[in-house]
Amino acid sequence: MSTPAAPAKSRLRGVVFDMDGTLTVCLIDFPGMHRAVLGEDEYERVKAENPSGIDILQHIENWSPEEQIKANKIIADFELQGLQRLQVMPGAAELCGFLDSKKIRRGLITRNIKEAVDLFHQQFGVSCLRCELIL
Repeated sequence: MSTPAAPAKSRLRGVVFDMDGTLTVCLIDFPGMHRAVLGEDEYERVKAENPSGIDILQHIENWSPEEQIKANKIIADFELQGLQRLQVMPGAAELCGFLDSKKIRRGLITRNIKEAVDLFHQQFGVSCLRCELIL
């Protein structure tokens, strides 16, 4: 009686990272951002309906174009404030170096503004992207 052959191990070809809380220490004041976009009363109502968190971009997607522009400016302002305190997550640079040594491709998916991603790469010298940036 023969034993079935073990399946061949598939090689890891790539890793996709999120930015906040994965590669960077998240220092954006999300509650403050949500309050500034929604107003205090609406923030409290939405927060009560969504105890696991508020997806502000999803929340504003049905607003008028003018309201969305205003909300997106507020969001960008809060992200830019967070940039001033941006910190790389401990071990992120070493992990990226390890993945490079194994020729494992990396990508980044984030809803952060492009300036945050650019600063992350410039300030910390962490090249976590090979070719693609998914925003």
